[in-house]
Amino acid sequence: MSNVLVTGSKGFIGKNLLKCMKDDKSINILEFTRNNTIEELETLISSCDFIIHLAGEVRPNSSDEDFANSNIYLTKSILNILEKQNKVVPILLASSIHAKLLKNEYGKTKRESEILIEKYSEKNKINCFIYTLPHLFGEGCKENYNSGISTWIYNSINNLDINVFDRNIKMNYAYVQDIVCEFLSTLKKKDSKQLYFEPKVIFDTTLGEVVDLINEFKLNILNENYKIINNEFKEKLFQTYKDYYRNLSAN
Repeated sequence: MSNVLVTGSKGFIGKNLLKCMKDDKSINILEFTRNNTIEELETLISSCDFIIHLAGEVRPNSSDEDFANSNIYLTKSILNILEKQNKVVPILLASSIHAKLLKNEYGKTKRESEILIEKYSEKNKINCFIYTLPHLFGEGCKENYNSGISTWIYNSINNLDINVFDRNIKMNYAYVQDIVCEFLSTLKKKDSKQLYFEPKVIFDTTLGEVVDLINEFKLNILNENYKIINNEFKEKLFQTYKDYYRNLSAN
């Protein structure tokens, strides 16, 4: 059995990943969250065979210090603990397209984390995996947090306005369930020489198209005859809408 440490296990990606991992009897899940201490992190790392590093600050209104603490300091802490314990394990880092753009502090701190993992991988001759993720959508993402799609779905269901600055803005999205499936397949990679990865399935769209689809879903959410044919993005977006609708209706 492989002991896999997941940092940020209570976050959007983390919660979806753990649901999938729990079905794999060959994996023992170790969780690290915002509520854990560095001392607890040391204990978790001492028994892990693989680290999936998802933790990090993503809220746009966070301070520069918040981004640095979550995205750089935690990565440094993980690597320092590994060195202290004279231990080397593969690390999968969930990074962001913003690490390429470097237009904000979030992107800059994500890039710093990437560099730290690069150096660790090279120094220790160990396979590591840095995933450059676009904007994500899917079940369990918080509204009014850092996801436009989640906020728009929430507003749609609650009969609130959906505000779009420019309908023509082009966007790249990935579906969280696709991402966690890729992460799980990465656990089984043995001799990959590749360090950077992009999701295999990315949907190209515009903000206007997303809003139009959400408005269409609102009209058809109770229509049993409503069908989506040959449009994977639309199908997965509708699945996300239905999940929000069920949860909000239940409350």
